[in-house]
Amino acid sequence: MLALLSAALLLAQADAGVSERRVKITVRAIAASNDARAPAGTDPKLQAIAPQLESFGEQFRFRSYRLIDMHTFDLDWKNAAEVELPGSRSLLVTPRQLDADGRIKVHLELLGEHPEHSRKLHTDYSIQRGGTILVGGIRVDPLDEKAGKLLIAITQEVEK
Repeated sequence: MLALLSAALLLAQADAGVSERRVKITVRAIAASNDARAPAGTDPKLQAIAPQLESFGEQFRFRSYRLIDMHTFDLDWKNAAEVELPGSRSLLVTPRQLDADGRIKVHLELLGEHPEHSRKLHTDYSIQRGGTILVGGIRVDPLDEKAGKLLIAITQEVEK
């Protein structure tokens, strides 16, 4: 009985340790373009995620990447942050779970143009500690196909 009680106490303490941790998430909105009028290359403000963009570019071959906006959030688990995106859209990012290997699961909801705010994306992703995922493919400006594609880069770092 005492062993069972001790095991339950240890599990409760482990859960409390995870719930007290916070997660830092950086969300970058990026315009990816093949427009010959746009300057080629990667915006210097995207240097922190240049390797991920380079790897992404091997498959999708965009000519240029330009940072539109960037926000960093210090979040409690299961608390959402909202980022306004071009075209009257927004993104909700919610850290859901910390795995033993340091990966976090994040829930993403891309909401469509105001005022309807229809849900355009509703999914979970796993991001390794210090890692970045790229999600995108919708137009930067829903009314202008030459404005390029909107990429959303999400980088995570678990705080101590």
